[in-house]
Amino acid sequence: MQNSKMITATLVLLTAVAATAFDILPKELGNFHLGQAAFLEVFQSEQATENYADQFTLYISNFNPLSLAQKDYIYYIKSPGSQLNDVNNWVPTKIDQENYWPNDLYFMSSSIAGREGIIWTSGFLVPTKTKGCLNIYFTDQEPFDGPYNIASLDDQDYSYHRVIWRDVNGDGLSDAVTARFHTGLLGSVTKQFLWLENPGNSQLEGWTQHMINEDGADIHFQIEQLPVGGTAYDVQLNGEFWNEKVTIYYGTDNANFWQNPSVLQEVVVDDTIGQPFDLYYWDINLDGVKEIIVTAYNGSYGNVFAYTVPEDFRTGTFERHTLAEGFEANFILGGQSMTPGAAHLFYISDEHEQSGEKPYILLSGDDDGKHYILTAASQDKNDWSYEKNVYLDTKATTTGKSVVADLDGDGKKEIVAAAYSAGRVYVYTYGDV
Repeated sequence: MQNSKMITATLVLLTAVAATAFDILPKELGNFHLGQAAFLEVFQSEQATENYADQFTLYISNFNPLSLAQKDYIYYIKSPGSQLNDVNNWVPTKIDQENYWPNDLYFMSSSIAGREGIIWTSGFLVPTKTKGCLNIYFTDQEPFDGPYNIASLDDQDYSYHRVIWRDVNGDGLSDAVTARFHTGLLGSVTKQFLWLENPGNSQLEGWTQHMINEDGADIHFQIEQLPVGGTAYDVQLNGEFWNEKVTIYYGTDNANFWQNPSVLQEVVVDDTIGQPFDLYYWDINLDGVKEIIVTAYNGSYGNVFAYTVPEDFRTGTFERHTLAEGFEANFILGGQSMTPGAAHLFYISDEHEQSGEKPYILLSGDDDGKHYILTAASQDKNDWSYEKNVYLDTKATTTGKSVVADLDGDGKKEIVAAAYSAGRVYVYTYGDV
C-alpha cells in the first residue's frame, strides 16, 4: 500500500513538472518598421527547395484610415526563416498599392487556377475604403503577377474578409466560398453569403456569383463536418458580426445548400455574446471531440468562449465555457473598437506537441494593444479556464494580426506579430538564440 502511494505521488509530481516543462513566453529576435502593419500571414510554397526556410513567405498589409481616397499597400518578405539573426534590418518588398483596406489573405494552390498564388481580401466600412476585392496574385515569379479580381462583377461596394476554397458544384474545381457586407448611407447593412464559381479556364476575373443567404454570414466563417449518429454533416460555422450571433448552416437531409439554397437550415448557437470576431473548430482539451471556439466583444469587454457540440447539433443544446475574459478595448476617436481578435492553436515545438499537453492559443488583443498566449490552467479535460500571458504590449491603441510557424525547420516555432498603431512588426522564437 505504501509503495502504491509513493508511485501515485511520484506520478502526480511528474505530471506537475511536465505541465511547466515548456516555455510559455517566446524570446524576441527583433522588430522592424512598417507603418500601420495590420494583417499578416505566412505560407509555405508547394515548390520544394534545398533550404527548408526558403519555402516560406511572410505577407503583410497596412491601411491608413485617414488617407481617404488612397489605396493601401501590401508587402512580402521571402525566406524569413533564413534571416532570423537580422530581424531588425528586415525590409518588406512592396507588392502593390491596389487594394482598399486589405484584410486577410489565403493560400491558393496551383490546382485552383493553374499556378500557385494567394488571394487577398479587402474593403471595410471606413468611408472611401468600402470597395473591397478578391484579388488573386500569382507568387511563382517575382514581381508577382496580379491583381486579378474574381469579384469584379460586384453590383456595389462590398467588404470581404475570408475565402475558403471548396468544390461546391462537384465539377472538380475549387470554388471561392465567401461572405461580405455593404454599409449604406443611413446605417443599413447588407450581409451576404455566396460562392464564386471557378470557370476552369484562363478567366481570372468576373467569376459567376451564386447567392446562398442574405442577412446572415458576413465576415468570418469556417466550413466543417459535424457528426450526427453515423452521418457527417457538411456545415458552415458562422460568426455573424452584424447580427451578433454564432450560427451553423446545414442542408436538410445533408443536402448541398451551397448549390441549393432552398434547403439551407440555421441553428443559433448563441446570440448573447455581442459581436463575434472570429471562430474556429478545435479540440482544445484533447478529449477527442472538437469544440467551437469564438472570440467576441460585447461592447464593454472581450471574451474567448468554447462551445461543446451536442450529439445532434440540429436539436441539442450547446454548452458555453469561458476560456478567457475581461479584455478591455482602447478608445478610438471616430471609430468602433473591439477586443480580442484572431486566434491560432499551436504547440511551441515538436516535443511540446508530443507531450500530451493541451495546446496553447496565440491571440491578438486587437484594440487593447497587446498580444497574448493563452495557456490551460490545468490538464484536466473538464477545466476550461486559461491564463492570459502577455508577450507583447505595444503601449499603443491597436495591434494587428499574429501568426505562428516553424520558419527555419528546427522543430521550434516562431511568432510574427503586427503592432499597427506602433508601426512595427515583431518576431519571436522558441528556438535557441
